[in-house]
Amino acid sequence: FRRVLFRSPSAPDAVAPSRVGAATVLNDTQELPDFRLQSPAGPLDRQWLRGHWSLVFFGYTQCPDVCPGTLGMLAEALRALPAGQRPQVLFISVDADRDTPELLAQYVPSFDPAFRGAAGRDADLAALVRHLGVHYERHAPGAAGQYTVDHTASVFLIDPGVRLKALFSPPHEAAAVAASLGQLIG
Repeated sequence: FRRVLFRSPSAPDAVAPSRVGAATVLNDTQELPDFRLQSPAGPLDRQWLRGHWSLVFFGYTQCPDVCPGTLGMLAEALRALPAGQRPQVLFISVDADRDTPELLAQYVPSFDPAFRGAAGRDADLAALVRHLGVHYERHAPGAAGQYTVDHTASVFLIDPGVRLKALFSPPHEAAAVAASLGQLIG
């Protein structure tokens, strides 16, 4: 098991962050880098995000609290929005060894049938997590072979041009996230 820690590079053309309710608005001018992940429906890449507002969250299915809490909050927040303002949701697993496409097909839609899950190996995730400033670290397995993964708990709003628009840092409240999404997407 290895530690993976990426920091987002400082972009000279980046605009100073601002706030819209619960969101930190970043308005990144660069598209997300190319990536290729495995999902229950087959390979998933940056093109899946193009043309849609998307919420991206990194985690793992064995997570005891942050991941199920955040996915549940996102389902609640999206139910509060009109259908035309609901972004698509992509849960990206940082634990590809355990989070198979079959497991993601069961876990992710249990929060909302429209949610999509995908996983990638460290090399597959490297450019994307570096760009977004995502951090994760897998811990050594215990006696029973189980292990935990510390990970960034922010939710990233990606615009239809596949650029980082904003992020939602914890703690997340569904009503506040929904209100901010309504302002940012509406």
